Amino acid sequence: MKILNVFGKNFTPYAARVLENLGAVDYREVTQPEIKKIINQYDVIFMGLYPELNRDVLERAKKLKVIVTATTNLDHIDLAYAKESGIAVLSLTKEIDFLNTITGTAEMAVGLMIDLCRFTPWAFDDVKNYHWRREHFRGHNLYGKTLGIVGLGRLGTWMARYGKAFNMNVIAYSPPTPKKTFVAHGVAKVNFNTLLKKSDVISIHVHLQDDTKHMFNTEAFSKMKRGAYLVNTAIREVVNERNVLTALKKRTIAGYGTDVLADELWFDEEFKKHPLVEYAKTHRNCIIVPHIGGMTHESREATDIFMAQKLNAHLRKS
Repeated sequence: MKILNVFGKNFTPYAARVLENLGAVDYREVTQPEIKKIINQYDVIFMGLYPELNRDVLERAKKLKVIVTATTNLDHIDLAYAKESGIAVLSLTKEIDFLNTITGTAEMAVGLMIDLCRFTPWAFDDVKNYHWRREHFRGHNLYGKTLGIVGLGRLGTWMARYGKAFNMNVIAYSPPTPKKTFVAHGVAKVNFNTLLKKSDVISIHVHLQDDTKHMFNTEAFSKMKRGAYLVNTAIREVVNERNVLTALKKRTIAGYGTDVLADELWFDEEFKKHPLVEYAKTHRNCIIVPHIGGMTHESREATDIFMAQKLNAHLRKS
């Protein structure tokens, strides 16, 4: 068996030993054009959010038996074609007990919320230029503000805990979530329009679906408080980036913090002159980081091992 591990040399040693007991492993970071050329050589691909395994790629994967993706979101894989081709897809989806120990993304959302409210990145840059202008960076407290959570699932409930720790009023829009979850976390259940109107900070924690794609658009921004902040550590296309850029320019919203961008799967080919990045260079109401919500040592090591063991169990059953 031949396994392609696209995490490359940064893979956890213990997890690597598990994989190497299953077959020959190539540790190789690949671009989107490269995956098309080499995918036909492998029985298993072990990956994260990259590359995109669309139909064009999977049609070339004549030997591929298993896709192992260390993610909960699966929008980077053509699941229908994988099923049609008899390719098993192993992921973190529904691995609730394990996922409840992985908190990095929710912690990143808190960090972005604080940085937006307190201008931390720009204050630090100012000090590096030997300025000491305290009044220039007067921000806002979180205490007493309303935190609106879109998606009260695993990460949304962690975000609710953090909001409560700051003594924030926490509300959430999450239609599939049972009432007992709201009660258990002291969160008020509201509809989407109410969340938009009442929240001082909105944090997104949903998967990409038909009803969540571009749910944050011009109409949604027009209903938000003028001084409200939006934080997105969830998924790329939940926020319409063209619309959020307009909202930032017009100060319809106070700020946007994100660790996802809509076309990030293709940045290996070209990442330059991105409108939001260009805007962020000269304005202090937009923070963008490179999808690092789950990129902590603890999260990555635990996930590498968990998914390697899941592959091992799957192959032993086959």
